[in-house]
Amino acid sequence: MKAGFICSAVTALVFCAIFIDSVFAQSGGSYRVTQSVISAGGSTSGGTFSIAGTIGQPVAGVTSTGGTFNLRSGFWAGGATTLPVQRSPFDFDGDGKTDISIFRPNLPAEWWINRSSTGLTFALQFGSSTDRITPGDFTGDGKTDIAFWRPADGKWYVLRSEDFSFFAFPFGASGDVPVPADYDADGKADAALFRPSTSTWFISQSSGGPTRILQFGVSGDQPVVADYDGDGRADVGIFRPVPREWWIQRSTAGILAMQFGNSGDKVVPGDYTGDGKADIAIWRPATGGWLIVRSENFSFFGFPFGANGDTPSPGDYDGDGKFDAAVFRASSATWFIGRTSGGTQIVQFGAATDQPVPGAFVR
Repeated sequence: MKAGFICSAVTALVFCAIFIDSVFAQSGGSYRVTQSVISAGGSTSGGTFSIAGTIGQPVAGVTSTGGTFNLRSGFWAGGATTLPVQRSPFDFDGDGKTDISIFRPNLPAEWWINRSSTGLTFALQFGSSTDRITPGDFTGDGKTDIAFWRPADGKWYVLRSEDFSFFAFPFGASGDVPVPADYDADGKADAALFRPSTSTWFISQSSGGPTRILQFGVSGDQPVVADYDGDGRADVGIFRPVPREWWIQRSTAGILAMQFGNSGDKVVPGDYTGDGKADIAIWRPATGGWLIVRSENFSFFGFPFGANGDTPSPGDYDGDGKFDAAVFRASSATWFIGRTSGGTQIVQFGAATDQPVPGAFVR
């Protein structure tokens, strides 16, 4: 890495996909509706039907799944369904890929970010050596904002990706663990904290809802926040090193608990299988092995990647919708990224004392 600051203005590209099919109304005949489309269960049959705007000739005979359907007076209500937006973590330029980036705990602290969209590196000073980095998309523009939480005064400082202006606000106290994520599915990261002393969570909802306060976990637990049920909302969760338990309060699917991992493992949850749900996962420093529980069927797989002394820094570096195993080797300031669609990438970026930004929430 060369010293100095290189700033490159990048135009944000917003892709809007609109799918339009010619839909022809179908009517007449008898119908049968089973419990797959009636939320209360049961079935109904007989009479006549008319379908318009949901299933037309272009997709006749194809099974339709997902979304919510309402049957009122023999008509389907609407034809649209809203799916959660899956965004790559630590994506500072909004191109759908995790960016190689480091936090240098100097006084003042420095951020160095290699934009995957251009290959150019930009750097700036923001924060101090004792701050806890908390990057996330706090403004909802599809780009990760540089941010940190200051334990000394409990304040959050966020640098807007739009114009590099910043804002700050108090939320939390010394001893808390910052766990920002989108808990209310509004497309913005929410300031949130886990207080180990009382196992209490404090979540400031950016959508305007009241601050959520809930107790979940016990002393000694480690927070493992991710969207485990694929509903677009980050789920409160903890890893209990002894006796190696995961407890997840899924916002739609309910409580999930299982034993997986060992004391000393690093928790690295993420969507490694590309199904839109975070998988329970650990990285074992002693062997460099990654162990992942598939969210689809709770089977697991493992593979070696990394060595003792590395810092796990998973993310979607190739933009294929799947988390990639990655480690930062401080001794040589080298990144090793096991891209799921592009092979292993090896990059030298940073210095021995730097903290990899994609490893910000690895416990």
